[in-house]
Amino acid sequence: MASTFLLLAGVCSANSAQNQTQTMPVRVPAPWTVEVGPGSVTAADKEIRLGEAVRLSISPPARVEIHDECYADVPRFNPEQGGWRKGARLRGLITEECTATGALHPATLRLKAAPGNSPAFDLDADYSLDPFWGTFGTLEGGKIAANQTLYVDYAYDLSRLDSVVVDGSGTARIVAGQPGLGSVLPPTLGLGEISIANIWVPSGTQQLSEENLYPIEFGDPMKPGPTESVAERLLPRTLAKLRAGDEVTIVAWGDSVTHGGGVGAQVQLWYQNQFADRLRARFPKARVRMLTAGWPGAGSKQYLEAPAGGTYDFGRDVLLPKPDLVTIEFVNDAYLDEGGTQTHYGEILRRLTEVGAEVILITPHLVRPDWMKVSTLKFDDDPRPYVKGLRNFAAANNVALADASKDWCQLWRRGIPYVTLEANSINHPDARGHAIFADALMGLFPAE
Repeated sequence: MASTFLLLAGVCSANSAQNQTQTMPVRVPAPWTVEVGPGSVTAADKEIRLGEAVRLSISPPARVEIHDECYADVPRFNPEQGGWRKGARLRGLITEECTATGALHPATLRLKAAPGNSPAFDLDADYSLDPFWGTFGTLEGGKIAANQTLYVDYAYDLSRLDSVVVDGSGTARIVAGQPGLGSVLPPTLGLGEISIANIWVPSGTQQLSEENLYPIEFGDPMKPGPTESVAERLLPRTLAKLRAGDEVTIVAWGDSVTHGGGVGAQVQLWYQNQFADRLRARFPKARVRMLTAGWPGAGSKQYLEAPAGGTYDFGRDVLLPKPDLVTIEFVNDAYLDEGGTQTHYGEILRRLTEVGAEVILITPHLVRPDWMKVSTLKFDDDPRPYVKGLRNFAAANNVALADASKDWCQLWRRGIPYVTLEANSINHPDARGHAIFADALMGLFPAE
């Protein structure tokens, strides 16, 4: 059955040049076909019309075949670990410390003692495989010897984000995106072209459906919506120092995301460093001192309870610098329910206010859909109780809230499947995702 989106979209962005209004149906009439039009799209005060429907072909995911990939000292398969840690990771599937899920064609995997057409070892007798995560390991009692070098054949799919575009002459076409895993970018458009919709073609896609269609309601896919400046009311001491040109000490406290997860050694792209640079640009007389206290893999409770003097020490890392401002990002706290969030963050707020720090809570980005218990990438409100708890806590306690989650939940309306911003395919935002945090933080401050 054909799926259809009919857009009647007007965007309430503060910057009208970024608005896009369209009455342009986009549908899936056949497994690898999209149909667009008839209708019109207006962007930057320019209207383009399609007088009749146009059908365009979409290519399936690109398939990659690997032969004789060499692995030394493959570990024992450990089914008790997370999927990406159960054994060796197939190199073609690696996304940071993890692997891209659902990309492997499991039936193509062959483990051999020598390259070429040598006999393959037996699955579930000599080795085990997690077909979803693309990790494998040896089995005790199997024919694979300890420290034996193995050669592996396998095939996998790459994901891709294509765009349906129209130009000034009323011509529609598909612009194919660059295939990849983890962080996937939309394609670059030609001069004068306007994107009507993006088509998400993730690894393993058998045919297109409504879930693959991402009609665009915003002219700039990464431009956040307007926010209310609350610094005058909720961050008065920090704002006063910024305006006066004083030194302002900020501690970014969080987990692996605060430690740069998703952008790694490019420290200038870490959200807190983007935030600090933007503060310096907006308040050029101020001396902004940004400190990072990020513990990969941990939640705030672990950080609070870590022994003094260790690698991670809340008192030393967060309280001792006597910060003017502490930003708090913990996607790893998302296990908390609403009540638990109120209790736990009440204690955090007490300890920070005792040293005179003002606080900004940051709602987390979106993570793997199965971890969030959602069956679609298209939703307007974060389903996690923790996020609702943070919002309620901030409102009840007059604490500033950088609501990054809200902007992540709007990505699908901007034509962007949020999973394409996950550099490790799980929960590490790429540079665009870090910028969303920086945008949310800066939105709390006035223009001068």
